[in-house]
Amino acid sequence: MINTKLSLQNSEELYTNRWRKTLLQALPFAIFAFLLGWLLEVPSQQATSLDMIGYPVMALFMVFLEVLLAFKASSLRFVLFSIVIGASSFFALKLFTVLFLDSPSAGIQAQLTETFYWVPVVYLISFVLPNTKTSRWIMVIFTELILVFSALHGIMHPFEGEHIGVVYSLIQMNLANTTLLALTIAFINFKDDYISAHARMETIEQHAYIDSLTGLPNRHWLQEHLEKTLKQAAQSRTRVAILFIDLDGFKLINDTLGHEAGDQLLQQVALRMRQNSRQNDFLARISGDEFLLVIHDDTLLHDGKHIAANLQSALVEPFKISNQFLTVSTSIGISVFPEDGADGATLLKHADSAMYRVKRSGKNGIEKFHGQTDSQFERQREIEKRLGDAINNNELSLAFQPLYDLNSGKVVKFEALVRWVTPDGKHISPDEFIPLAERSGLIVQLGAWVLTEACRQAKQWYCENMSPFKVSVNVSALQFAQPDFFKTIVNTLETTKLPPELLELELTESIVMYGLDHVSLALNKLKRLGVSIAIDDFGTGYSSLAYLRDLPIDTVKIDQSFIRDLGEPLENPQFALALIEAIVSLAEHLNLEVAAEGIETSNQRKIVKELGCHLAQGYYFAKPMPANEVGLMYNADDSNPAATSFVN
Repeated sequence: MINTKLSLQNSEELYTNRWRKTLLQALPFAIFAFLLGWLLEVPSQQATSLDMIGYPVMALFMVFLEVLLAFKASSLRFVLFSIVIGASSFFALKLFTVLFLDSPSAGIQAQLTETFYWVPVVYLISFVLPNTKTSRWIMVIFTELILVFSALHGIMHPFEGEHIGVVYSLIQMNLANTTLLALTIAFINFKDDYISAHARMETIEQHAYIDSLTGLPNRHWLQEHLEKTLKQAAQSRTRVAILFIDLDGFKLINDTLGHEAGDQLLQQVALRMRQNSRQNDFLARISGDEFLLVIHDDTLLHDGKHIAANLQSALVEPFKISNQFLTVSTSIGISVFPEDGADGATLLKHADSAMYRVKRSGKNGIEKFHGQTDSQFERQREIEKRLGDAINNNELSLAFQPLYDLNSGKVVKFEALVRWVTPDGKHISPDEFIPLAERSGLIVQLGAWVLTEACRQAKQWYCENMSPFKVSVNVSALQFAQPDFFKTIVNTLETTKLPPELLELELTESIVMYGLDHVSLALNKLKRLGVSIAIDDFGTGYSSLAYLRDLPIDTVKIDQSFIRDLGEPLENPQFALALIEAIVSLAEHLNLEVAAEGIETSNQRKIVKELGCHLAQGYYFAKPMPANEVGLMYNADDSNPAATSFVN
């Protein structure tokens, strides 16, 4: 795991160690300089009262610091601080001694240069390490003290005789010291700003490449690594396996135990997978509970299945989350370069498809990509991923198919049917994306959108003084089972201001899986609201004529598969006729409408009418049409918006 804070700490330690080594090499020169001054001060006739004591003391002090730093690396800051305060005190004291305690002589100018050659070194030392503000303040105070001593001497001896040279030397020394201090501060500040900016860039770069939750490489780093790995594999003619790893049931853990528990689980899973994968394998978290392992091995055997099996075995042991033990399984899909794809995007897609096949076949398994088998899975996976965005990006629209009264020939209802056209103009059939929406749970969001748009359109027709057509909206069993379903209906009607009696909900017989009593209670609430209820595709699911008796419904829609049997020539008329007659007979006693779906011929229309069906819809009458065409159809004949030629 790459940790930004730890990385910055390591950088500072490296920086500090370099300065320790440099200082260990530099201190002997300072020791030699003080000893040399002590030995040569008398022969050079430049000795002061301070030099003969100060030089050997400072030399011994530097020897002590050298030994301390050599045997104790952590003493660097103390050593630096000691050098700064010791040297600056010595230099200040020497200047004071030279100017005010010793007798003025021509040697004073030599003293001002001889010793103070070393002042720039102390300036630099005081600024080399970060967070040594005290030593920096000492140097500022030292410079100001030197300025004060120099000013006092100038005031006491204003350009007179032999002191003119001393004043000149003091002015030059202070100008140099002040300039050096200012430049050192500016340089070190620039260095600090540069280091901070560089550290920030490193942090930003790490965040761009690292998953913040698990510390694993993210999708961006994965893509770069995969591109590089595939290039190397192509040159060396070796194989690369991609393992697409998905945790089974992770959403349930998130929903039941909360996101904090889910995050802890992901962290522990990532750690265990890292511990149980080989050092050269590349493990990344690409999204949610999805991980990916890239295996580049000259001796890759069994398409990576043995490595996948090892990972699954490692994850069998329970994880301790929030004082309880959780067990997870994994679905793993595998694709291999070069046989399953020549680029990273293709290999990822194919590994995802293989994993999706594992999910569809019961989860907790390992599958390798198979081109022909997985092509349909890939399309389904792609549609499922794009459907959520399609709902939010206005790619969906409604078409309306009319239901006709078989006696009057007039339109009495419109069934709202969802259509999907992608931005590139491709039409995706409802027969393809509706089952995927059911399976993924997106049907709840999709159903809510259809309900709102259908009610909005029905209200618009109502305001345009068209006949008060009912709009019929299909409701899935999963949507119906949502705890807030009734509230959703109420809110939609209030928002669109559509009268409840102009809304009909079409439910399939599969709703009875939630319990007949519960369903009956929910439907009665809708009935009291004023909404009509229809049972769609009757006869194909949990078919029971008793449902017509026990459930508060208004309309029964006979599935088109039975109407198809009434075609010419008749394919299976006995069963279809018997079923339709039974439904119509019971409906008459219960005062229910019976609608026939899928009417495509005049003969079918004639038969269902003779059998007693009240309503019919199908291509024989009209195909589903956009809302604007409904208005055109209505305006074509204000007295009879539907063609009356269907009435016998």
